[in-house]
Amino acid sequence: MKLKLAFATCFILSQIMLFAQTDERCATQTKMQEYLLQHPEALARYQQSREDVFNYISNNSSRDSRNEIVTIPVVFHVIHSGQAIGTAYNIDSTQIISQIAVLNECYRLRNADTVLIPNWFHGRQADIQVEFCLAKFDAAGNPSSGITRHLYAVTSNFDTNIKPATQWDKNKYLNIWTSNLGSVLLGYATPPGMFPDNQDGVVLDFRHVGKIHGNPYNSPDTLGRTCVHEVGHWLGLYHTFQDSCVGMTPQTCALEGDQMCDTPPTAEATFGVPNLVQNSCHETPVDEYDMWMNYMDYADDDQMHLFTHDQCNEMRAVLSTSRLSIQSSLGCTAATHIWNYSGQVVDATTTLGVPNAKVFFDGQNDFEVIADANGFYTINGFNEGSYDVYAGKWGYMTNQFKLNTFYTSASPQLVIPIQNHHYYDDFLMNYNWTTSATATGGAFTRAIPLGTSYQGDQSNPAIDLTDDYGLKCFVTGNTGGLAINDDVDAGTVTLISPAMDLTGYTNPYLRYTRWFYDGGTAPDDNMTVKINSTVGPTTVTVENITSLDAPTNSWTQKTFRILDFIALGSSMRVLIDVNELASSTSNVVEGGIDRFEVLEQTELAVEDKTNDIFHFSVYPNPTSGILFVNYATGSNEKTLLKVMNVLGEEIYSKEFNHSPQGVSQIDLSAQAQGIYFVRLQTAHSEKTLKFSLAK
Repeated sequence: MKLKLAFATCFILSQIMLFAQTDERCATQTKMQEYLLQHPEALARYQQSREDVFNYISNNSSRDSRNEIVTIPVVFHVIHSGQAIGTAYNIDSTQIISQIAVLNECYRLRNADTVLIPNWFHGRQADIQVEFCLAKFDAAGNPSSGITRHLYAVTSNFDTNIKPATQWDKNKYLNIWTSNLGSVLLGYATPPGMFPDNQDGVVLDFRHVGKIHGNPYNSPDTLGRTCVHEVGHWLGLYHTFQDSCVGMTPQTCALEGDQMCDTPPTAEATFGVPNLVQNSCHETPVDEYDMWMNYMDYADDDQMHLFTHDQCNEMRAVLSTSRLSIQSSLGCTAATHIWNYSGQVVDATTTLGVPNAKVFFDGQNDFEVIADANGFYTINGFNEGSYDVYAGKWGYMTNQFKLNTFYTSASPQLVIPIQNHHYYDDFLMNYNWTTSATATGGAFTRAIPLGTSYQGDQSNPAIDLTDDYGLKCFVTGNTGGLAINDDVDAGTVTLISPAMDLTGYTNPYLRYTRWFYDGGTAPDDNMTVKINSTVGPTTVTVENITSLDAPTNSWTQKTFRILDFIALGSSMRVLIDVNELASSTSNVVEGGIDRFEVLEQTELAVEDKTNDIFHFSVYPNPTSGILFVNYATGSNEKTLLKVMNVLGEEIYSKEFNHSPQGVSQIDLSAQAQGIYFVRLQTAHSEKTLKFSLAK
């Protein structure tokens, strides 16, 4: 099996880069070629997504969940240049609704023209058991028609400008854009795993959306099957004529061409109304006619009739790997499961409401709200489901109040206490840090780090600090791709904390975890951490990190006594600068910050003591498959160790009867790459760490 997998993935680059198309009705292949030429590092991501699918199909021969219907919420973004609704580019809702109907017909094998499938292919047609709906709710839980309209006089740079500005969360929605693509091009899509998240989706020419009675344009390609074709690409399918006459034997049909053994190879795209019995490739031992009536060829819409069982397996595997999160989307949830949910955030010491506190429900849909002057909060359009619940405020310690708890409209209000006299931010919630820059690139961004490498070194983190809440940090140049294309260039990027009043503190300490990388031919750059105050010296440097400091490309925790540097004031800030001191095209400079704290020395001592009796760590991180968990709870209680994916699904568990300590080895090689969580839990304490699985 490993040999087959290696053989299959070695063809990916040639399949994408060498195949040329003469009449480009679908630009998916061309878009992939163009992107890979500019971003060759994307090939590894794409290969990994293909391997995940290959492994899923190989390891799930029983098709354990194939009888379950997956419903995909769809949002249509109508891009127009000022026309009235229903005129030209600004297509009306009737045309869009008819497109949803076509998708449901074709993906559920309910299209009446399946009777036209020739006898020799009868039995190969498959019900994909995927259905589509126009989104009833947006990502914030607000009611929606599933259609947005945007006026753009200029549509150049569509993928890099218009898509990111209009897209809904790609993990929860299939984004479909309609626009004017010209007289030849009908559409294109982003296959899973290659393109940036903010470009993910399908683009259709406005004349090729929907079918008769909904679509006013009368042509052989106005039955809505361009969208069926492009969604097939979005779910991982190649064209049936991919790479021409290859994969001609039972041993190679799953490894070459479109990698589907039940779609015979075809020499080239088929247009119009083909001859029924055309045969452009000659396979062995059984030579078959071309399957030009497959949705992944180019025949006229009224000539397309089927997806095959192998294509079904491929798309279902994609929905169980790289597009798994969309199965948990609540975009099509019935309105009876939506309500307004209220509660209060209180000071843990005084029990009084905390004004302007933040509350974050982390689940299938995320909700972040701000409490009022008395600490009361209301989430409008709250969705039934399981959530981790957090509350916090600048100047307070974040409280992870609930974990994986299911909420319904009958759930009681939550009163969440948070502890004052402790500045804490792991960037789970937005506390309004500010950024500035004199550099021409690499600005600080609060985001999930994408990770980059340079000359074999990890230049940007691929995962945030594992021992904190959430997945976000502040990091420079976080666009993925080549490190040298978006690092700090020719100047300084600065991150500034909100103001802190430390006049009530006795002996505060500053603690943070930082990332710094300076690589290249002559690394001479630095990262500085400073404190600014209106009392005493205006700004002092706490730490100056250079390429001589080791390690410089890993998360490193630092702790400093503030009074060793500056007097305490009522409006103090921390400033983090990442500087390229001399512009160089052969140097890469990156920085990051996570788990920022200002706390009293007494709290620091208590925390250190607690850590001594509850030791918990994981390594290596990232791991390629085998994870080691080192633990010592110091407790005589029953203890549970478990591993979960980002959806909260448990994939491993182990129970100990008393005082566990030692190292557990967990084999995760069968799991898909991504972010996972390890949780160690006793009756009175709990700790969760993140790790990354990168194959």
